[in-house]
Amino acid sequence: MRMPNAKQDVLFILSWFREAFSSPSFKLFSSFIVGFIQLGKEGHTSSMVQSLSRSFLSRSLSSFTRFLGKNAWAMDEVLATALHKFFHTLKINARSVVFLLLDDTIIKKTGKKIPGCGWYKDHAQNLANVFGHQWVLAALFHKQSVLPLEARLYHPKGAKGCGRFHTKISLAKKILQSLRLPVACKLYVLADSWYWCKELALLCRSYGYHMISQLKSNSVVWEKGKRTPVAELASRTSAFREVSVFLYGKNKTLKIAKFIAVVKGFGPVAVVVVKEKRKKIRYLVSTNFLLPALEVVKFYAHRWKIEQMIKDLKQRLGLGDYQVRNLRAIQCHVTLVLLSYFTLILLKILQWGKDKKISLNLSIRTLALQVRRQILIERITVKLNNLKIQFKQNILDSYLEQLCA
Repeated sequence: MRMPNAKQDVLFILSWFREAFSSPSFKLFSSFIVGFIQLGKEGHTSSMVQSLSRSFLSRSLSSFTRFLGKNAWAMDEVLATALHKFFHTLKINARSVVFLLLDDTIIKKTGKKIPGCGWYKDHAQNLANVFGHQWVLAALFHKQSVLPLEARLYHPKGAKGCGRFHTKISLAKKILQSLRLPVACKLYVLADSWYWCKELALLCRSYGYHMISQLKSNSVVWEKGKRTPVAELASRTSAFREVSVFLYGKNKTLKIAKFIAVVKGFGPVAVVVVKEKRKKIRYLVSTNFLLPALEVVKFYAHRWKIEQMIKDLKQRLGLGDYQVRNLRAIQCHVTLVLLSYFTLILLKILQWGKDKKISLNLSIRTLALQVRRQILIERITVKLNNLKIQFKQNILDSYLEQLCA
């Protein structure tokens, strides 16, 4: 599978952001995005700057470092442009259902002089203590396409040079408050049990959004005026029905039951209890208590897309590979990585218009490799021509196919 115009399509997508930059800054911005896609996991700040400075002989190393740490380009304006293009390209209208995914991730760091670092319990490593940064991320999901929306740094209390302390719930609220949808569509906020609280649910309701989350097994709700632990709902076997549903890429047989309960200080919610063989019982809560139980389960399953996105950001685009001590430079690095992911998602959508069969199997890894392949072909071809070396294109293509496999 080949995409001969991958690099040109990427440059076309980047041209949408031209108005947010001056001419020199836009050139640096485009170079960083292409650089992240090209270098991937090796995209830590020092190697990125050195690689880019070699590509622009008239540019010094300091011009690239200034762009990250000191240049006054408006990150909010660039992300707003990405949001508008996402809605326009996917033709999202008032009847469309869009999901806002919330999650957090830990990025391991070494060195005590990096601002905002702290010790955190990493659930992916059996609650091991990890020193580094913790980011609260948000993404929009619609029609199998994910737009990385924002990343906010969660830092310990008293961290120097990081400003006022905010809890992860507070950061999630700030993300919601800063969200400006181009179209007033139906939006569901999806988050795990760590983000379920009535203050976030109330904020969602004030904006006309609904929230679907997971309850902890020791949670308590009110049912018919009686205080009821959610674990007690699982014992009502007569309320359950068996369903077959396609989730997480597999056909699953589940037993589900829906109960209408009340969360004090918020109001009525739907609690959906999900039983699966050899799995822990899950308790889902939906602020839209009219939504059918099966729809609640299907909608909540979309939250997994942000887990996949974070994995790709780390493994394919160098999300955590920054090596700078300036807080603004760190935030700029992360924002540029998010925009690199968005660029590849838009590249996939453009490919859908050209060849639907091919685009179905395009992963972030495959898309990045197609861009890298074309850049390598251009550079190798120019180098060989400068050396006046004759070569056969099919031999070069065969070599690059093995290199990118």
